Amino acid sequence: MPGGTGPGRLDPAAIRAVVPWGRTAVLPPAPATVRMSASSGDSFGAMVIARPGSALALAETLVHEFQHSKLASLLHLFPLLDDDRTERYYAPWRADPRHLTGLLHGAYAFTGVAGFWRDRLAEAEHTEAAEQAGYHFALRRLQSRLVVRTLLTSGRLTTQGHALVSGLAGTLDAWLREPVPPAALTRARTAAVLHRTEWRLRNVAPPDAAAPNAPRIRPDRTPWPDLSTHAFATRPAAPRTADEHLAAGNPAAALAQYAATLADTPAQPHALAGWIVAQATLTPSRTTRHMLARPELVQPSPGG
Repeated sequence: MPGGTGPGRLDPAAIRAVVPWGRTAVLPPAPATVRMSASSGDSFGAMVIARPGSALALAETLVHEFQHSKLASLLHLFPLLDDDRTERYYAPWRADPRHLTGLLHGAYAFTGVAGFWRDRLAEAEHTEAAEQAGYHFALRRLQSRLVVRTLLTSGRLTTQGHALVSGLAGTLDAWLREPVPPAALTRARTAAVLHRTEWRLRNVAPPDAAAPNAPRIRPDRTPWPDLSTHAFATRPAAPRTADEHLAAGNPAAALAQYAATLADTPAQPHALAGWIVAQATLTPSRTTRHMLARPELVQPSPGG
């Protein structure tokens, strides 16, 4: 892991403590990504981390949690935003709506994660490593910039908070102009829009007649698994499922399988999200752009 300054870089000596969480056995192997990690705003440089599946997964998680520690220190020093703690905002790395403080923490942490993968992309020497690093860099820079825009347009940032978030925006805007392997970039964009579409289907209720333009958070929402973020990191060699066909760049095959699922279970959120994204990929138009923007209004047509 490179030392020095910059998003995604840290001096390991700054980490005070790493506390293992949950299963510590070596067998069966840990998943490829860290499923649980956490840090406390009152314990700078300390973090809880579940057993990682690889050194790379551990390094990424150390960067992520240390970003939280740095931001927590700033929040102790300066008021960065006026947060009413209402959980109504989209966070691309979460299944549930978040409040503004959660958005700020996520944007700061995942900008660091994007920087981590940017460094990995720069040092990648073979196609597989470049594809993986390029995917994660492209995904996290896109998602972080989306959240930064939400923060900047919220009207709730203080002077110090606006300066901080504007700095993140400048960094991310520069990174968005950097080249990424084309296939990895396409999968990252697809994964990002798929997550947002499913999030809205699961969390946003159709508009109320009294306030048709005001999104309402569903009271009956439940936790759901993110099936696309890490599944899209590599191009499937022999796609079988609808998601795999979408990740492999075959939206027509994906659309047919999503439609078959919807014929049996109409409006199943993951299948409906995939159906919308595949349809928009195949036939980009004003109609499909509206479907992506407000998927909670869509009535699926399983035959399509």
